[in-house]
Amino acid sequence: MNQILDYAPNNKSKKSGGSDKVVRVFAVILILFAIALIGVVIYGMIANKNEMNNESGQITYASIAVEQQEAQVTIKVTHDKNIQKLVYSWNESSERSIKGSEKYMEETIDVPAGDNTLHIKVIDQNGVETTHDEEVSSEQGVDIINPIIELKVIDRKLQIKVTDETALDFMTYRWNEEEEETVYAEEGSKEIVTDIEILKGENDLTVVAVDASSNTTTETKAFIGLTKPEIKVTLSQDGSSIDIQATHENGIESVSYNLNNVNYNVDIGEGTPTNIQLPPQKLDVGYNRIIITVKSVDGTETTFDGECNYGDANSENNSSAENTTNTNDTSNTTNETENQTSNEGEEASNE
Repeated sequence: MNQILDYAPNNKSKKSGGSDKVVRVFAVILILFAIALIGVVIYGMIANKNEMNNESGQITYASIAVEQQEAQVTIKVTHDKNIQKLVYSWNESSERSIKGSEKYMEETIDVPAGDNTLHIKVIDQNGVETTHDEEVSSEQGVDIINPIIELKVIDRKLQIKVTDETALDFMTYRWNEEEEETVYAEEGSKEIVTDIEILKGENDLTVVAVDASSNTTTETKAFIGLTKPEIKVTLSQDGSSIDIQATHENGIESVSYNLNNVNYNVDIGEGTPTNIQLPPQKLDVGYNRIIITVKSVDGTETTFDGECNYGDANSENNSSAENTTNTNDTSNTTNETENQTSNEGEEASNE
């Protein structure tokens, strides 16, 4: 009995050891299979890469040659792959693209007058780029380069600058769909510069530049303009004082004025009012000059510059001025009209 009991466990241990060996062998086979599968994938990737490149696995580039015939150059491109496109430009002008197909391309183009740099870019079927720059000079070259337009905001005004390598004819600009304005270049000039006001709100500006050879450049850009304060100056009926009113849609930051070389600073109170009405400012007898400056919270500024006469030391008081509104920061001088006043000899004083 004891022998039978002792025998059974030993027999089970032998069977278990055999199963473990089978599992180990199967696991090794799976590992080898996985390694082989990974090797096939890596080989495929390398093969594809080599197929995209040359047999050695290195990226190849196009061969570019430039041959000049005085007023023209010929671009010759050779490659071991099909050429997708040839792109070229002169100096800083816009690029021009020519579609390719074969492994060889040849393109003849005109040369601009003077000293120039020809920029060449070749793109093959795999997207690989080859670039080349060539210095080319020609006394018999032609004007084939479009004018260059630069737009820059300076002191809250928009500066339009147009340049050309030979000579300009004219430029035009217009806001939105309004009537266009034309600025002509001086004879033989290579540059046109003009400053314009930026319209209130968001607006589109279209600029067209034309050179002496009718090469044309057009540019459209959106600008957001800020408004300036408005100043209204009203002369009293008897001519002895003036009323000053300042307005701005977004708020007024400060108001100041100078009357007959005396400075006045206005207390606008708390906040940023959009409308300020000053108390009547009395004028001196005789000649008066007033300069008013109003600044908005947007940083824009308007200056009013006006003059008038009140009374006369040797005769009846006379006043000469017109009611004036000024929304620009240029000087305004009131026109003189003679009006008799009933307050003879009255002397006006400043507040």
